[in-house]
Amino acid sequence: MTERTLKIMVGGRIPLDIPPVAEVELLELLGAGTFGSVWKVVDIATKKIYAMKIIQDIEPGGQMAERVRLEAEVTIPSEHIIPVLGLQQWNSTTYLILFEYFPGKSLDKILRERLLTPEVKRHIFQQILVGVRDAHRCNIIHRDLKPGNILLGDNGQVKIIDFGISKFKEYRLTRDNQVFGTLPFIAPELLIHGAKVADARADIYALGHILYQIATGQHFWDYKRWRQLEDFIRYLNQTPTPIDGIDTSDFYCDLYSNFNSVLSRMVRINANERFASVDDVLKELGYETDVLQLPADLHLRYPLLIVESGSNKGARTLINISDAGSLVMGRADIAGGNDSISRRHLEFSCVGNQYFVRDLGSKNGTLLRGITLTPGAAPTLIRHTDRIKIGDVFLRFVFSHKV
Repeated sequence: MTERTLKIMVGGRIPLDIPPVAEVELLELLGAGTFGSVWKVVDIATKKIYAMKIIQDIEPGGQMAERVRLEAEVTIPSEHIIPVLGLQQWNSTTYLILFEYFPGKSLDKILRERLLTPEVKRHIFQQILVGVRDAHRCNIIHRDLKPGNILLGDNGQVKIIDFGISKFKEYRLTRDNQVFGTLPFIAPELLIHGAKVADARADIYALGHILYQIATGQHFWDYKRWRQLEDFIRYLNQTPTPIDGIDTSDFYCDLYSNFNSVLSRMVRINANERFASVDDVLKELGYETDVLQLPADLHLRYPLLIVESGSNKGARTLINISDAGSLVMGRADIAGGNDSISRRHLEFSCVGNQYFVRDLGSKNGTLLRGITLTPGAAPTLIRHTDRIKIGDVFLRFVFSHKV
């Protein structure tokens, strides 16, 4: 690939190959991080505003390059998540990702600047829950949920941003040997075992801290005047040992009638004692959850497994099993040479008109609706349009009349 210098400055123009956008002008720096920056840009031809992430210093052909492509490749259908419009590799070390632009202000700034009514707080938190639930249904765990990654528009609409570290299995460090993510929001199991254990419950822990901050105006760590991991460790080493990441023993909030009990189950130190899914949190807070209905003529349909990412994207495999039958699938069946998938990764089974899936002790695990499948556990029901993530590959399970 031809090496080109990318001049990043206000007023700079960058040609793009992301239809329908051919060239943009950089208008304003929206944020910067370890590997790049996010800019507000305008399409030279149409004058439409977009957001663009410029990711730099990526090792050519390395794992990080594949991670960047995956960030742009896997979409999350949700009205509360900023959609990706396309990816362009600028040169061997630089990538550009184009997003829809949302003219909002980060929730942390809003909480500092003005008081919100209980009704507005509840509406904000409900939208955050729905957005995270939508991501989990696609088996995408955010891993850096915090008010700074939540935008609020003038009309009250919430958008969640920055899924840049969310789609990968391993525990990664920044260049300064610091943990990816924001320490006060990171679930304890990730600090101990790494990101490979991250599932919906890790995000639910962060959501609990966000709920506390929305309710009180400050993070629990700020209330306790904690500044580093050692402060949290001292808290955990108390006698008796705390069961929650937030101490609510002297705290009362009427934002929800069951606020304290719900918050407690969101921030349990032991992940197995937390809510298992965001849908469970929504139900406990009294919100309705939408459940996809199975087709009435399911017995006439064929289940298909569709690959939605990677080099084998678009491939379809028929799950051709009858009542009481089963089918074992692995790397060769799904994604060829992708070694994040085990040779015998998962097993599908059928009982009547219902289908189930279980992990066969794979190296990199299986996520279904954001929940890690425990190897050796009983098979889990899988529904029409459910997403599955095996290793680093995203799949969709659908029923269709056509093979």
